Amino acid sequence: MREPQERDQARDPGRRARVASRTDRRKWIQYPRPNPDASLRLVCLPYSGGRASVFRGLAAELPGDVEVCAVELPGHGRRLAEAPMTRLGPLVGQVTDVIADWIRRPFVLLGYSVGALIGFETAHELARRGLPGPEALFAAAARAPHLRSARPPLHQLSRAGLIEGLHRLAGRHNDLLDNEELVDVMLPVVRADLGLDETYDHKPGRPLGCPVAAFGGSEDWTVPRPALEAWREHTTGGFSATTLPGGHFFLDSSPGLFAEALTAGIRRLGDGRKEGS
Repeated sequence: MREPQERDQARDPGRRARVASRTDRRKWIQYPRPNPDASLRLVCLPYSGGRASVFRGLAAELPGDVEVCAVELPGHGRRLAEAPMTRLGPLVGQVTDVIADWIRRPFVLLGYSVGALIGFETAHELARRGLPGPEALFAAAARAPHLRSARPPLHQLSRAGLIEGLHRLAGRHNDLLDNEELVDVMLPVVRADLGLDETYDHKPGRPLGCPVAAFGGSEDWTVPRPALEAWREHTTGGFSATTLPGGHFFLDSSPGLFAEALTAGIRRLGDGRKEGS
């Protein structure tokens, strides 16, 4: 059976050409556990340097009626041959196109670290275009958008300086950064992603209408609890803040606990829809 978007494109060849030139679902979205009949889709945006596959472990821990749609950004993972994007605005435009063209509703946006910033701006861009938005925004390991980091910027540092900064950011020595060949590949992508965050200029505006849930690591010095709680200012819907064991990358160190917290948030959304019906 054709998806709704594909039926629309069949009736409108011009739309088919426009969509084909603008987005390609196969390169943009990975489905670690495909489920076309899922009742909810979780659109996942990774942290700096992260590929779509970082959400594979999380997908295995979530309920079977939730389909993870992991976004592969240009220059990352299977798209390594492409140039990574260095400014948030153009990237958000492309991510919004992908969601509008390919993601079935209902869906939730889950952004991790810089991915939370991408998700936040994408939710606003969907609203600006008059398109259906997410049921909620889940922001993980990220300060509220109006709070900029007090640490010195990393994206313009030398190779050695950037590597040292990444060790500090993780809160521990990262053995992967000892692999020279791997660093040669990943450092330009990480530098570009850090630039997305460090050059971001927040413009105050109307809060999101959907609920926002923020998740942070108990040992993440880059996102203290007040910076997590400050996401409350960006929604007129419900808000919650959850602290999990671990540092900035609790997605990798505690995927099971993170999945439990996300599942609780998803269930609250379902309960809210039932009460509103």
